[in-house]
Amino acid sequence: MKTSKILFLLSLVLFTFGLVNAQQGKYVRKSVSSLESVWFKPGSVGDLSFDAKTFNKFIDFYIEIDRFDYNVLPADLLDNFRNEANSLEEVSSESLSGVLENTVINRIVEILNDPEVMKNRGDALKDEAAFQTFAATKAKSLGLTVDELETLMNSAYIYLPYIQSASKEVKDKSLTITLKGGVIWWKVKISSDGKASVVNVLDATTTGVSSIDPTAVSPLTKAPLHTHFEFGSEKWETTPEQYAQNDAMLAFCKNLGVKTKEINDFKLSAQIVEVDGKTYGFGLGHREGVHLDDGFHLMEFEENNDGEEVAVKKGFVRVSKTGDNIENSNNYTYANQLLGQQVSEGTVVMEHPRLGLDLRVKLGMVTGLSINKEYVIADLFTGELLFEDDVTSALAADVFLSYNLAPIIGITQTYLDLNFTFAMPVATFNEELSETPSIVPFILSGYLGGTKKMWFGSSNASLFAGAGLESLNLAGKLFGEDYVYSVRSIGFKAAFDFEKLLTADLSVNLGLQYKYALPPMQLAYKWGSIVDETYEGSDVTDLYPDLSLSALGFNIGINYALGELPINVFGFLDPFKKH
Repeated sequence: MKTSKILFLLSLVLFTFGLVNAQQGKYVRKSVSSLESVWFKPGSVGDLSFDAKTFNKFIDFYIEIDRFDYNVLPADLLDNFRNEANSLEEVSSESLSGVLENTVINRIVEILNDPEVMKNRGDALKDEAAFQTFAATKAKSLGLTVDELETLMNSAYIYLPYIQSASKEVKDKSLTITLKGGVIWWKVKISSDGKASVVNVLDATTTGVSSIDPTAVSPLTKAPLHTHFEFGSEKWETTPEQYAQNDAMLAFCKNLGVKTKEINDFKLSAQIVEVDGKTYGFGLGHREGVHLDDGFHLMEFEENNDGEEVAVKKGFVRVSKTGDNIENSNNYTYANQLLGQQVSEGTVVMEHPRLGLDLRVKLGMVTGLSINKEYVIADLFTGELLFEDDVTSALAADVFLSYNLAPIIGITQTYLDLNFTFAMPVATFNEELSETPSIVPFILSGYLGGTKKMWFGSSNASLFAGAGLESLNLAGKLFGEDYVYSVRSIGFKAAFDFEKLLTADLSVNLGLQYKYALPPMQLAYKWGSIVDETYEGSDVTDLYPDLSLSALGFNIGINYALGELPINVFGFLDPFKKH
């Protein structure tokens, strides 16, 4: 958008006093210009029909965020860049940065260092008529419009998102789209004598991946899946290929959004103005895009051995109430301290950007299973059993991907969870086996549920509840073809965890869980592309009368707050964030 003269003056303040403001904990809005929404080398996307419109939508959402004011650079400045970039043999952040510097950046510096522009950068803006007179004359001589010259004079940061490669892989019933690329950020610096220069502040790369079954149908309605893509309240029609592409794009752009926020100049910061025990109030909020459960470091500035002032982390806080400071700047945001010693008013809080998605990994054991040894066959041809005894326990690995719902529902530390468990039965092997088993047994489960954490200091107790599917599987090779035999049950799981925060991102936990599985209700087996059959109903229950996958589990694990993830998990919920 076109920025006002007032915003330009703010940019000058940023150039001149940026370091002082950072030290005082005051965030100044940044003026940002884009080269173009996304650049990709012709031919780099293979035979994909690249959905640039959707990519731009995600870039707008995750990078062009509330804390910035935006401009678009003049189109004719980009012509040389496109010509040189399109001729690159290998696309990378380094090669693109070189092209940017040789074309767009050098031209911008040349324009900004024009003696008349340097003189009028500040003087002309003191009077609107003077600016218009100057701009109309100077812009024409530079081959620009008045608005384009104003954009260049007001540019503090310039960025370019790019696609290095986009690939499609089709195998059996799997369609995989992989995007590789990144974002490059440049900063325009104005020295005390008015000279302009541009420095590279970020070359960040990332990957977005999506893998789907293009023939998948809804288990309830049997209607084809992947015919529509949703993002917040928006919904548009897609082919399965476009759906997978959009899914990978969302993960890609979300990662770039976090990497952009991690640039020091872009991190939100403010001084603490209220202190109540270990609860702190500060002047950031909805206007800057702060959300419930966002994390901030507590920073104090100390003098090092060289007499320089450096920022030192003193602790970590998490937002417990977001201030609606759009209408009233005195509506503060409040945060509770989780790490470090109590600090006083005047201490600076500095943003710690994350995806809003946690990864939990747990290892442990489940006991109380009831798997008859006759259900676990080592060889389909001889009928030999793998185990001497019935299976009652298993070693298990749990993975949770937990999306923080707090900014959507307004209840702090509430998560939507995807939980997957892989377990290997523990039992005595049959010593009379004639040869090495060709079939391996394992238990696989998947749950959708929710978690609520209750914090006390740096520790929390959490409760999880979910519903999903449990399956006993036999898998291996049969005449050179992949073979999978699966008996499935509907399951319900409840879990309790005690967790201790070690760093802003990492915590350890001890857990207890119980899962209750209904009698088996589905049997499916697949042998390469030759056989793919599924059976349901009482026949399956009668075939496995003694099978129960209910169990009690104990585990230990870690929880990590993610800053990057190549796949999209619950990303369609991001536009609903409001608290």
